[in-house]
Amino acid sequence: MGKNLMEEQTWRLIKEDVERALKSYSPDQEPEYLVQAYYQKMQSNPNLDHDNLLSICMDFFLAGMETTTTTLRWSTLILAKHPEVQEKIRKEILSVIGANGIPRTSYKPRMPYTCAAIMELQRFANIIPANAVHRTVRDTSVGEYRIPADTLVFGAIHQVLAHSPVYKDGHEFRPERFLMEDGITANKEAVEQFCPFSIGKSQCAGEALARVELFVGLVTLLQHYKIERAKAHPIDLESISGIVLSPKEQPLRLVPLTL
Repeated sequence: MGKNLMEEQTWRLIKEDVERALKSYSPDQEPEYLVQAYYQKMQSNPNLDHDNLLSICMDFFLAGMETTTTTLRWSTLILAKHPEVQEKIRKEILSVIGANGIPRTSYKPRMPYTCAAIMELQRFANIIPANAVHRTVRDTSVGEYRIPADTLVFGAIHQVLAHSPVYKDGHEFRPERFLMEDGITANKEAVEQFCPFSIGKSQCAGEALARVELFVGLVTLLQHYKIERAKAHPIDLESISGIVLSPKEQPLRLVPLTL
């Protein structure tokens, strides 16, 4: 499916959901949905409009589903291409959680390699080309560059994750970059530069949820399955441009583990 068609269908579905929510809206009743609450505010605030409402709904859609799903799709492909990383994660999972234990985020402090691998999967997949738009509220400067007030500013997430000097050889998939030499302690500099969700004070609304979903989802998958590439189908890690950078659809094998 082409980029434009995907975006058009996404916007169409969001518009339909907004219209559906507004049909049951009554100014005399307490709003039942975010859409209704925002619409209520629009009536008294000229700076809010219908386009803003649609954009906010798109933000929640991306934060709540699209980015996490896309990251997990990338993760299966990357781990199929790097079985040695997959096995190290699984070894840690079985050691800490066990074959039948329920993955919980409370296990994360005891699973440094798994956490490093998830960060590297996000960094390597690098699915968000640019951050949400920010606006300068006064004249300022960054280094030698002067930036006037009311300038729109985009955080180049993709550039940071792919080309920051902190992530040397950024084209290589290497979870160890997020760990010190002992393989346990987090690499503070690499972690501080890590920004797959957003840059700046306006943080992604779904970041906390996404972190939980990625950890629990990936750990559960690797706890029960081995991910392999399908025979005669080499892994292609070239991305498809869109609202987020998605992987190409390609076959994989999930082999149940008998432990």
